[in-house]
Amino acid sequence: MVLNEELAAGLAEARLAEWQRVGYGGWRAMLDDKDVRDVLGADGTQYRVVSYALDDGDGRIRMAVAVDHGTWSAFVPLVRDEIMHPDGALIE
Repeated sequence: MVLNEELAAGLAEARLAEWQRVGYGGWRAMLDDKDVRDVLGADGTQYRVVSYALDDGDGRIRMAVAVDHGTWSAFVPLVRDEIMHPDGALIE
């Protein structure tokens, strides 16, 4: 089964939007940790959505969200990420 990239991208971007509302402190708290959620997609497929934060240097934090559906896509998940400055500004 091939990963529905459009649907997976939508799930990743929705999760990143949730993280944006949490703010810098929440992102910092996620360093060296991860958040794993199983989500039922609009196509009826179960997707795994994994969020993790990485120190990007100079106080910036990179939040990455990886989405797969448990088959071969788990080896090469769809990934979306954003970087936040300590003042809460996102790098565009």
